[in-house]
Amino acid sequence: MSRKKTKKSFLTHTIEFAVILIVAVLFRSVLFEPWVVPSGSMLPTLLIGDRVIVNKYIYGISKHSFPFSPNLFSGRILQLSKPALGDIIVFETDRVYIKRLVGLPGDKIETINGSLYINDKIVQKELLNDSFEYEPGATVPQYQETLPNGVKHKVLDLSNSPYDYSGPFFVPEKHYFFMGDNRDDSNDSRNISGSIGFVQEDHILGRVTNTFFSSKEPSWYNLPGIILNLRMDRFFYSLTK
Repeated sequence: MSRKKTKKSFLTHTIEFAVILIVAVLFRSVLFEPWVVPSGSMLPTLLIGDRVIVNKYIYGISKHSFPFSPNLFSGRILQLSKPALGDIIVFETDRVYIKRLVGLPGDKIETINGSLYINDKIVQKELLNDSFEYEPGATVPQYQETLPNGVKHKVLDLSNSPYDYSGPFFVPEKHYFFMGDNRDDSNDSRNISGSIGFVQEDHILGRVTNTFFSSKEPSWYNLPGIILNLRMDRFFYSLTK
């Protein structure tokens, strides 16, 4: 009797564990996924070590929403809305990136003298009074860009760089064009021969609208370091201000 109970108990626990694992994978793949910002390419909007929640259902899901990109179906399904200019989006090419969407399918994108042009029209860029502390003791100018759909966001202009003049780029059908807000120090769609270039819509993973907390310690596993280096003003910080 005890052996049967033991076997039944083991089988029950195995099934329960499998169910929990499947639910967790589906939740991460279809609904929400936590993610840590690994680089400064989205400064000043996102800081290294910001923890964000990726909304994965807003744009629908593709095979790349799941671990290892299983070939379950093609295209996107269950799509509630399409990506819009100004959205902060997580996508995957050779690895996972987070950038701002600045070019839709059919758009012409170009940078001239450090300014962004969309379909031959300059994107309004206003110098702000407050500078951004890029490194301890070193500040750089901040600008506010206003995209054609009215979305406003901050960008950095560090210095003269090859990215000040780029393009023109003509965004293909079912592809998108991304830039980092840290315009002079961002590996993004302007590097057309690199690992990003135009991003296929199937490779979009989801949208980010706020942080849920932030720490100068970027590792998920160094709990003491995370706690000691918390940025208290970044809890549930809105990125759409």
